[in-house]
Amino acid sequence: MKEFKENIVHCFELIERKLDRGLLKSWNTDDFRILSEAIQQSTGTLLSVSTLKRLSGKVYYDSKPNSTTLNALAKYVGFKDWRTFLNSNNSVKPQEVVKTNKGNLIKYGSPILLLVIGLAILLIIRQKEKAYDPDDFVFESRSVSIGIPNSVVFDYDARAAGENSKIEIQQYWDETKRITINKDDSVATSIYYHPGFFKSKLVIDDSIVKENDVFIPTDGWLGMIEQETRPIYLNKSDILKENTIAIHPETVWSHNLDPRTAQVVVGLYQVKDFGELYTDNFEMITSIKNDFKEGLSGACQRAVVYILYDGGAIGIPLSKKGCISELTLMTFEEFLDGKKNDLSGFGVDFTEYVELQCISRNQQLEMLINGNSVYQVMVPQPALKIKGITIQFEGAGSVKNLVFKKGNEVVYTSDF
Repeated sequence: MKEFKENIVHCFELIERKLDRGLLKSWNTDDFRILSEAIQQSTGTLLSVSTLKRLSGKVYYDSKPNSTTLNALAKYVGFKDWRTFLNSNNSVKPQEVVKTNKGNLIKYGSPILLLVIGLAILLIIRQKEKAYDPDDFVFESRSVSIGIPNSVVFDYDARAAGENSKIEIQQYWDETKRITINKDDSVATSIYYHPGFFKSKLVIDDSIVKENDVFIPTDGWLGMIEQETRPIYLNKSDILKENTIAIHPETVWSHNLDPRTAQVVVGLYQVKDFGELYTDNFEMITSIKNDFKEGLSGACQRAVVYILYDGGAIGIPLSKKGCISELTLMTFEEFLDGKKNDLSGFGVDFTEYVELQCISRNQQLEMLINGNSVYQVMVPQPALKIKGITIQFEGAGSVKNLVFKKGNEVVYTSDF
């Protein structure tokens, strides 16, 4: 593990040099977001800001990432993959070296000297910034009802923050979605329009000082039509029909939406505590079908199955074979872009139900479509608790069955 950490440190030294955003230790969330976008553009793999922070040492994390993450980092700094990076003896020369002659040094000596002095002062100031102790803060949460939408009350004590500090609450993974709070207050509330498991955070001057789990379960199956601001919730009688759970085109049309002329996404949610079911030992089996073939929403017949776990999700995309370039595969905070990765195995024929299996055992996660293995990835440690499933369709879609297993034990089976 020590050798691995040394390699990661060296890799981020190269990243720091390439991205040219200043010293890594002074990076903030915006810098890591820029790095995330740069890696995606260069490699086709999107690594989350939180993953990059952990790997860089900005946030404590004592687990080894999987090969997809490491390969993306290595590719970004010019290597074929992580193994090639390791074989290079962790030494790489910059592709371009700017040479400076003595004449230039004399000519521009004074401005450069001033710049060096200015940077030194800035570093001294940053070193004197207050390092917060999480034990000096209180951050707790409680939901006020069952079901969706649901308001959450945050009880906090942030009086230990600096006088001019910016204090925020981040509701979930999206770091752009924060609410500013007053350090002298003690209560703040937020509304959640979607079910799920969320890591809320107390943030002081862009540094996370405290986290709290927010779990918003569903009352059985929940159907909704996704909207930009807030979703349209459907009655159970609208989605439970003929031994399936489905959102039919007629249901969408009844809400004055036309999937033929606009891109409409519908979702089916089952979010609950499945007991002792974890990411390192489970099997999920389901049969789904996108039932919409017309117009804009039916052009590609996209569908995504999200297996929700503590703090994240596995997102398995499906579509017509001709549309696999537009798919994105999500595995343990990593995103594989179909434009730069071969996701042809996720192209399907939705004239019949498609069986999807996701099997995790022996630290390996395997995805199978109609019995054919299409993707495998290592499962990171520690194992995380599975908290639900979401199935989304463009236009309309149906689910014929759903089963979760732990070994040979059936933990959950669909009741429709």
